[in-house]
Amino acid sequence: MNQHISISESEWRVMKVLWDNHPQTLPEILDRLKDTGWSKTTIQTYLARLVKKGALLTTRQGKGYLYDPAVSERDCQLAESRSFLRRVYDGSLSEMVMGFVKSGDLSREELKELRNLIDEQEKKDGDLK
Repeated sequence: MNQHISISESEWRVMKVLWDNHPQTLPEILDRLKDTGWSKTTIQTYLARLVKKGALLTTRQGKGYLYDPAVSERDCQLAESRSFLRRVYDGSLSEMVMGFVKSGDLSREELKELRNLIDEQEKKDGDLK
């Protein structure tokens, strides 16, 4: 993703529906978001904002549109993560990770995954030298 597209929490919910299954029509999107309690107008507003931001593409289909993500979920996750890191941890990934580790909120499984990721990265770095 070349540019960071700022997506609100509600817009993320809409995007998740489309990342999970795309393209979709408005009636399909409305059905998948019925548990939110949002009105049709509210959902249409979110869709219009996402199109304007460049996060969604539309294709005319009959009297309506097909909505399709223009950006991948992974790209948006990375962009949001980087933005969060800059704002909250002055860009320091290690400070963020250390904060979570020291908080004691990580499960044994999560700690094991972190150790494995670090080991894998160290092996890759060693192979490059």
